[in-house]
Amino acid sequence: MSAHPPSGAGKADDELRSVLQRFDVGVVVRRMQAGLDQLPAYTRFSWPEDRGAVVRWNVDLTLRWMINGTAPDEYVRSELHELLRARASAGQPIEDSILVYRRGARMFWDALLDLAKDEDRALLIAQSDTVWGYLEGYLDLVVNVFAQAYADQEDAPSTAGDRRARTLFDRLCAQLPVTIEDRDRAARLGFDLAGPYCPFSAQLAGASVAGHADLASRLRAAGALAFTEGVRVSGLTPPRFNWASFLDDPRLLLAQDPPVARARLGTAAEGLRAMVAIAAGSGRRGRVRAEDFLPELLLANSPDIADRIVRRVFGPLERAEAADLVITLRSLAASGFDSAAAATALPVHRNTLLYRVARIEKLTGLSLREQRDRTLVLLAVTWEAIARDVRPASGEQDDPSR
Repeated sequence: MSAHPPSGAGKADDELRSVLQRFDVGVVVRRMQAGLDQLPAYTRFSWPEDRGAVVRWNVDLTLRWMINGTAPDEYVRSELHELLRARASAGQPIEDSILVYRRGARMFWDALLDLAKDEDRALLIAQSDTVWGYLEGYLDLVVNVFAQAYADQEDAPSTAGDRRARTLFDRLCAQLPVTIEDRDRAARLGFDLAGPYCPFSAQLAGASVAGHADLASRLRAAGALAFTEGVRVSGLTPPRFNWASFLDDPRLLLAQDPPVARARLGTAAEGLRAMVAIAAGSGRRGRVRAEDFLPELLLANSPDIADRIVRRVFGPLERAEAADLVITLRSLAASGFDSAAAATALPVHRNTLLYRVARIEKLTGLSLREQRDRTLVLLAVTWEAIARDVRPASGEQDDPSR
């Protein structure tokens, strides 16, 4: 791709540059993050790096390009290549990777319009061709770098095995008829297509993407249909699959369901991903069961309701910009609503705590003496802690025929 600004865009004029310079990158990123968290291609893969930091890097780069009119140099492109190659080596399909960036560009534009003042918004709309010229230019750059990064991984045996396993898994979940190609994929992987299948999700605490790719490769060698999802491995095993040697690794966290019908494979897999994320956050290792995390899984299976609970509990406090009350309410929940323990943990005088509780109850309409309202608070705090990692894939579906 040319190192010049995109055709038809030119260097942003002074008015447009002044508008763009007024945006806070962090605020734009937070607005985009809400949309990205609803995108399966973004949420499905678990990454060791801070997702928000990666989004910020891309947003900051794009804004600087539009403001200064200077395209990313070779150093920036090499950083981008390393970032995208990590996705390729982790087995993320290139279609998913590109989709995230394409949707991200739209979310970036929507965030600018939402955050701009009325006069700035009018100018952005008038200059939309210029802004989108830069966005399309950046997308072209990303697609070109993706193509090279994925080509670098194409011949690696582990990458090919991951790709076959992921494709076969998606087709089985979609209940598509078994084809000759599917049988060939299964034969190459040594996986028995006859079923029944036991879905699983696993994670190695502290291991890198490469470490999880190695785990997936060893699982395939043992007869599992396994593929990487960043720092997580998912797939299917026969009912009598021997996990003993893998569970000898004290870092392993494993969630697995008993045999399920093909019609339920996709739903079961999402539940297991959520369970692994929840268990990892609590420091668990070894085998985990759904019974250990029923409240968390209940929230994960009803994210819209969970979001409403958070808004019901914390929304009035946030609108009042009462950060001290938000912290106090979380501390109360963590201490089992023991006011003495919460006052010590904050730390504040007990009278100060009681005054804050009265303000919380007045602003929210909740009674912290009532078990029902306490339950709402506990659910809200729980969902805040796990939402980012366990929000289930919804909305856009993968194309299982790829």
